[in-house]
Amino acid sequence: MDRCSNYLWKHPSTHTRQLSDVTGTPMDLLTDWVRAGKFPSTYSQLDYPCESCHSPIYAGRLCHSCLGTFRSAALDIQTRVPRRTTAGLFSVAGRAKGY
Repeated sequence: MDRCSNYLWKHPSTHTRQLSDVTGTPMDLLTDWVRAGKFPSTYSQLDYPCESCHSPIYAGRLCHSCLGTFRSAALDIQTRVPRRTTAGLFSVAGRAKGY
């Protein structure tokens, strides 16, 4: 990590791939460090892959596109799956039905 820190001190706009190439640090180790927040936020070009599509991201676990896809899928599931209400009725998309 010392080699990475020294290089970043001199080149703060370095990308993760460049840092790996110059310091010889494996990409998977660097991405783990970036994901864990081991580098200060001043090094804003350090990225890691989205857990779904592997596009580069700078925060979180999913890129904006994958996050939107998962949210819309969750909303779709939420409207289709019946939920039991307190009165013993099932509600599907706002319509209550007794069974």
